Amino acid sequence: MREKELIKTALAGGKRGEEALAALLQANYRLVLGYFLKVTQDPELARDLTQETMVRALKNLPKYRGEGKFSTWLIAVGSNFYRDELRKKKTAEKIAEKTNDRRFPLPEKQAEAETVDIKRALLELPAEKRIPLVLKYYYDYSYQEIAATLKIPLGTVRSRLHAAVRQLRERLQEEPEGTHRKIRATLEES
Repeated sequence: MREKELIKTALAGGKRGEEALAALLQANYRLVLGYFLKVTQDPELARDLTQETMVRALKNLPKYRGEGKFSTWLIAVGSNFYRDELRKKKTAEKIAEKTNDRRFPLPEKQAEAETVDIKRALLELPAEKRIPLVLKYYYDYSYQEIAATLKIPLGTVRSRLHAAVRQLRERLQEEPEGTHRKIRATLEES
């Protein structure tokens, strides 16, 4: 079945609807997992986020309006959940700092390595810049698709992407000569 037929059947409910929804989620699982692997650089966290995205998709399927691809909607659902979790974590860290409470332990800082790789450089970007960058350069989303997925203005997408690329360039310039030339050249073309 085509995606639109699967969605229509899934929205109708019943046994066939459940089968159609399972097929949709299964067809898009690897794409969503790959997205979270790129955004988090943590396989365990990526799997957890993907599972939660699938659960939320099950619960919120009636909210899917069919305006874009189903995979785009799944990534939007997952991105919103991930941003919410980051906000909660930030709040917990602020509380821990203010109260010096050990119930919210802060992660220990890792020693700076002599060289910097692209994964680490990506992780150093705030999520608000990292997510649009992954969508644009790993998934080839247009600016309009990113804006719709993240529910932010087109100008914000452009400025976040510009800032993210600039920040990555600066970070990669700090590396010893000869490392990651291919990545650096790719970033400079954008």
